[in-house]
Amino acid sequence: MRTGFQDSDLAAIRAELEALLASAGFAASPRRAQLVRYLADRTLNGEDISEYGLGLDVFGKPASFDPRIDSTIRSEISRLRQKLKEYYAADGQASRVAIDLPPRGYALEFTLRDKPRVNWRWLWIGIAAVVLVGAGYAAWRVTRQSIDSLAVLPFQNLSADPGNEYLADGFTEELTNDLAQWPDLRVVARTSAYQFKGKGVDVREVGRRLNVGAVLEGSVEKSGDRVRVTAQMNRTSDGYHVWSKSFEGRSADVMLLKEQISRSISDAVRSVGRTTPRAPDAHSTGNAEALDLYLRGNYQHSRHTPESYAKALKLCRASAAKDPGYLLAYLCIARVENSLIHLTLKAPEEGLTDLRNALDEALKIDPDCAEAHGYLGNIAYLYDWDWPRAEREYRFALEHGNPPRVHVQYGWALATRGRFREAQEHFRIGIESDPLNPGGRFNEMLAYYLERKYTEARRVLADMLAANPEQLDAHAFVALISSINRDCATAQSEAEWCARKAQIPFTTFLLALGSTCRGDAAQARAYLEKMAATGGGFESPYQLAMGYAALHDTRRAIAYLEKSAEAREGQIFYLKYDPIFDEIRSDPGFVAIEKRVGLL
Repeated sequence: MRTGFQDSDLAAIRAELEALLASAGFAASPRRAQLVRYLADRTLNGEDISEYGLGLDVFGKPASFDPRIDSTIRSEISRLRQKLKEYYAADGQASRVAIDLPPRGYALEFTLRDKPRVNWRWLWIGIAAVVLVGAGYAAWRVTRQSIDSLAVLPFQNLSADPGNEYLADGFTEELTNDLAQWPDLRVVARTSAYQFKGKGVDVREVGRRLNVGAVLEGSVEKSGDRVRVTAQMNRTSDGYHVWSKSFEGRSADVMLLKEQISRSISDAVRSVGRTTPRAPDAHSTGNAEALDLYLRGNYQHSRHTPESYAKALKLCRASAAKDPGYLLAYLCIARVENSLIHLTLKAPEEGLTDLRNALDEALKIDPDCAEAHGYLGNIAYLYDWDWPRAEREYRFALEHGNPPRVHVQYGWALATRGRFREAQEHFRIGIESDPLNPGGRFNEMLAYYLERKYTEARRVLADMLAANPEQLDAHAFVALISSINRDCATAQSEAEWCARKAQIPFTTFLLALGSTCRGDAAQARAYLEKMAATGGGFESPYQLAMGYAALHDTRRAIAYLEKSAEAREGQIFYLKYDPIFDEIRSDPGFVAIEKRVGLL
C-alpha cells in the first residue's frame, strides 16, 4: 500500500470511512457507499482512477461504455461531493478525519484535523505531467474546431424532492435565452431541445438531429437553502468533452449562478471558436419569492393543460406583485394569456385586454423587449387588422432578439399576403433554430399550399409524418390537398383516418371534403350541417365557408366568411390565396371581405 500515513493514521481513516458509510446519507444508498469505498481504496493504494474504470467497476457499464457521451459518472460524482460536504457540515463536524472529493478529479483527500492535509494526487504529479503534456496537445488540436451552434438540453433535477423539477426546467430555459442573445452563436430553441428530456440520447445523435456543433447539459440539485449546478459541454462531432464546471450558492441566487455559467461558457466557446458573446440582459430580480413564483409559473405553462394554465397565471401574477419591476413575470403572464386565447379557453375580448396590459407593463421595464413586440405584431395583425403596424412590430422584434417563434409568425403573416419568398426565408431561419418543433414545418407547408406548390407541400407533410405518424394536422392537409388535386381515394381515406382519431367539427369538415370530391353532394351537405350544429365554439366559420365553396354554394360560402371575419378568426387571412375559393374570388361579397380585413 503506497501511503504517507502512519499505521495509526490509516486506522483513523478506515474508522472514519466506516462511520461515514454508516451515516444516513450513505447507508440508504449502497451504490454511493460502493463508490466511496472504491475511491478510498484506489486513492490509498496510489492507483489511477478514471471515468471508464468507475463505469465498469462500480456502475456495471459494458466494455463499450464511453464516458464522453454517458454522463452518469459525472452526475454521481457531483452528488457525492455534495453529500460529503453535507455530512461534514453536520454529523461529521467533530470527526478527527475529514474526507473530501475536490473538483476536477476522482482521488479522495483525507485531512487529519490535527495534522496537515495530504493530497495523494500530487505524489504522482511528475508522472502525470508527462502524460498530460501529450494528452493536452492532442486535446488542443481537437478543440481548435470552431463551435458556432449549441443546444441546451434539459438540466436534470437531482434534488431529493421531485417537486424541484421546475427549478431545473427554469434554469435550462433562462440559460437558453441568455445564450440565444449571442450574435454569432446559433442556439436551438427550447421546444426542440426538450424532445430529448430524460432520454439519455448519444450527444452525436443529438447533434445530427438538431444540426448543432455542441451540446450543453447538466444538473440542478437543491438541498435546503443551497443549490448546486453542474454543467458540461461536449462537441457533437466526436463526443469530445470541451468544458465542465460546478457552481454553488443560495436558492435565492439561482439566476446569479445562471449568469456565472453563461459567462464561463462564453469563455469556453470563445476559446474554441469565433463567437463573440453579448452580455445577458439584466432582467432578473433581487426578490427570491418573485423569482421562485416565476419559475414555478413558467414551468406550469410549459405543461400545456387547462389546469396548468390556471396555475401558471396565478403564479406569474403573484410574481409580478412581489416585484413590480420584474420583466419576466409580465412576459410569463403574456405567454399564458396568449395560450388561453389561442385555445379558446378565454374570450378574446377579455384575454386581449389582459394580454395588452401585461405587454404594457413589460415594455415600461424594457421598451426594446423582443418577445413583447412579437406579441404586439400578432395582436396588430390578427385582431386590429393593422398590417403596417404589425410588420413594424415583427421587424423590431427580430432586430432586438431574433427569436425563432417570431420568424415563424412573421413568415406566416407574409405568406397570407402573398410574399412567399420572404415567408420561406423566415421559416428557414425559424426551423433551423427549432428543428423539431412541428409549428415551423407546418407553416412552411401552408405557405406552399397557398402558393399552389402542392408537390413541395406534400414533401413537407411527408417529413412531418415521418417524424410523427399520428400528427392530425398533417393528415388533414394531405386530405385537403388530395381533394383539390382530385385524388379522391386519398382524400377520403385520410379524412376517415382523422375522424377515427378525433370526432370533432374539424374532422367532420374533412369528411365533407372527401364526399364532395367523390361527387356525393348530399352527404357533404349533411356533414357540414352537422358541423354547424355542433356549437360550443369549436366549429370554424372559415372551414364551413371552404366546405360550401367546394360545393359551389357561393351564397353560403360568403355568409360564413363574413362570420369568420366577425369572429376575428385567424384563418380569415388565408382567403386571398386559398385555392378553394378560386371560383368565387371575383364575387363582390368576397372582395368586400378582403377589403374589410385589410388584404386589399
